[in-house]
Amino acid sequence: MKTEKHETTDTNVLFSSPLLRTPLSGSVANAGRHYELPTPPVSCRNLMEQALFGDLCTTMAPMDHRRAGWPVASLVDFATDSEGTPIFSLSPMAMHTRNIKVDPRCSLVVEMPGWRGLASARLTLFGTVRQVPEEKQDLARRLFKSKHSEENMSYGTSEFPLYALTDIKDVYYVGGYGTVKWVDPIEYLSCSPDKVCDRAVQNPLELLNDVNEEYRSRIPSLYPNCSRAKIIAIDRNGMDVRLKTGEGHYVVQRIRFHGPAESYGQVREEVEAILSDGFKKLRKPR
Repeated sequence: MKTEKHETTDTNVLFSSPLLRTPLSGSVANAGRHYELPTPPVSCRNLMEQALFGDLCTTMAPMDHRRAGWPVASLVDFATDSEGTPIFSLSPMAMHTRNIKVDPRCSLVVEMPGWRGLASARLTLFGTVRQVPEEKQDLARRLFKSKHSEENMSYGTSEFPLYALTDIKDVYYVGGYGTVKWVDPIEYLSCSPDKVCDRAVQNPLELLNDVNEEYRSRIPSLYPNCSRAKIIAIDRNGMDVRLKTGEGHYVVQRIRFHGPAESYGQVREEVEAILSDGFKKLRKPR
């Protein structure tokens, strides 16, 4: 397999490096065609924009005198640059930071907010975590603060320097049952998230909360035996809704838009049209 150079001129990119191209596999293509889902690379970028936290998996270092060489996961908050490179604010005293100093090879597992169980959308990034160079700490700090509140004023200081997962070697995406794909790292880094998910355009969690506040009480009327609904994800092609049945079971339903939605206003127009016409707008898979 050959290594290809990925180049960019974007000013919000922290790192750009050669990446290893790997084959793709899985059944996500069929699900995407049936339900008009975003492509797997775009789905990964959307998820990284919407999620606030992930599990950073490191290898235990000998200095802790316990379980040296064993994998360990730590919950961390993160942001991304415009290429999707994860950025972390890590305490030098944290176990995962000490582990990284010995072995920087890590994986980051990210799950879609609001989802639970094996039907949840999730991805794993494999790469190397290193401290962001001093000349890029200010940029990394701005990107991190744009996603997280400033209640921790130590972001990017000598006490909590910023790190990044660089040299991404692989991306493993699971969109739910039967939706599994190894995503080419070059495609992941070179694509852009949907505008309704892109934090550079608007806050996707605020959009999701606003749409839920306005429509979640009306969505159950579209489905028989549905007592409660929550919109858990929105992209340009549609939205995923978690429904609670009268028996207390939860299912996830895909509602497709009739046209691409690039803003909150267009999302509202699509949802209003679906609710106005009821089941006639809930198109079945082709």
